[in-house]
Amino acid sequence: MQAVVLVGGLGTRLRPITYDIPKALVPLRNEPFMGYMVDFLRSGGIDGAVLSLGYLPDPIQEYFAGREDLKDFRVDYAVEKRPLGTAGGLKNAEQYLDGGTIVAVNGDVLSGLNLREAIEAHRSTDALATITLTTVEDPSAYGLVEVDHEMLVRRFIEKPAYDEITTNLVNAGIYVLEPEVFRMIPRGREVSIEREIFPRLQEQGRLRAYVSSAYWKDIGTPRSYLAASYDVLSGAVGADDGFAYLDVDESVQLAKNVKLLPPVSIAPGCKVGRGATIGGRSAIGEGCRIGSGAVVEGSILLAGAEVEPGAVVRGSIIGPGARVCRQAIVRGLSVLGANSVVGEGNVLDQGIRINPGVVLPPKSISF
Repeated sequence: MQAVVLVGGLGTRLRPITYDIPKALVPLRNEPFMGYMVDFLRSGGIDGAVLSLGYLPDPIQEYFAGREDLKDFRVDYAVEKRPLGTAGGLKNAEQYLDGGTIVAVNGDVLSGLNLREAIEAHRSTDALATITLTTVEDPSAYGLVEVDHEMLVRRFIEKPAYDEITTNLVNAGIYVLEPEVFRMIPRGREVSIEREIFPRLQEQGRLRAYVSSAYWKDIGTPRSYLAASYDVLSGAVGADDGFAYLDVDESVQLAKNVKLLPPVSIAPGCKVGRGATIGGRSAIGEGCRIGSGAVVEGSILLAGAEVEPGAVVRGSIIGPGARVCRQAIVRGLSVLGANSVVGEGNVLDQGIRINPGVVLPPKSISF
């Protein structure tokens, strides 16, 4: 059985990180997100996938070219010349499919769903499509899906007002589709499966739902990406038999009196200075430098990032090659793009985003 993974989007919600890294490759516990996606698909009995690519396709193809362990998992690439939307991306991938039932997955969904069970639930009905649903605490922030007692989709409710909320079920971005669905999608233009195809199937009574209480997270925003990182570091999702709360590569150089507070992951080639503290569910990417007395808590440092002596990074994302200078503080869900520099003594807070290559002079910003 094949899957189509929709990874053609620009990742605008996760900028400035996605100016340089496609969203499908942002790391969780120092492993590219796409690795978790492949594991998820294989757990459901999927033996091959077509990646619907658009923005920054080359790094994704290079990643799979280096995965020698995937010889029994075929990967094909359907690259869009222009954005085609979710349904248009599926149509563009059709040439690589064998004409059978497929699984389609949004490329920013981290899930612990039992995929085999969802596929079997679909096959037990006459549905042309089955949409997986999950529950959320705040339904007003999402488009909702209302179903009946037989799991037939009754209607879609787009970001309702408080008095319009009738359910807390939302689209989990994982679908099981019959080949007939592809015949409903026009070729060569942008088409949304959620707004154009699913409503037609709902009207025909051929759209069903599968509801799961398993782990689910959309990693597409800085807040949700950090939350997903915390969950993977804690073993809530994606854990295997060799899972360790303290995952430090043997090549990492730790000076005296370094404090590591699990869960923590530190990739190869990192150096951590005397008296530094790393904890609060942090992932430190390959080749990072953390100076003496520095503090990194609840954060993600991408490859080659540097936190100089005495600096503090809390609850933030530091892009590849970015530098937080001495005594600076970066906190409150701030995001630094690639090779940006936060000058000495600055304080960044409240979700500030610094674009790639931007240099903030010493003590130029404070809160």
